[in-house]
Amino acid sequence: MRFVTRLLAFVVVILAAFWFSVRNGNELVNVVLPFLRIRAPLSLVVFACILGGMGLSGLLAWRAERRARRLAHRAASARLAHQPPAPPEPPTPPEPPTPPEPPTPPEPPTPPASSSPPERSEPSPLV
Repeated sequence: MRFVTRLLAFVVVILAAFWFSVRNGNELVNVVLPFLRIRAPLSLVVFACILGGMGLSGLLAWRAERRARRLAHRAASARLAHQPPAPPEPPTPPEPPTPPEPPTPPEPPTPPASSSPPERSEPSPLV
């Protein structure tokens, strides 16, 4: 249900943008900048403003992410700098090599020894 609602909202926004473009497509506006004057269709100016806003938002988010990573890296290095160093481990003497053991021949299997007498089987009633 949530997906359908979002999809319908997206379709409505696209249709509103299309309607705005068709309705104001032949409207020309003057964009006056300090050293430049631009005469362009209104729909193109709106589209450029949307793209510029998205680019500016992306740039600011990237800058904030870099700043957060830098602060996290600084905090991690400061935490490591204040930890006491681990005591050095004493060297362990090397173990003398052990001679290889000769292979033992396999033993034949022995039947299990039973201390009780074998059970008697009863004759089959089918016989």
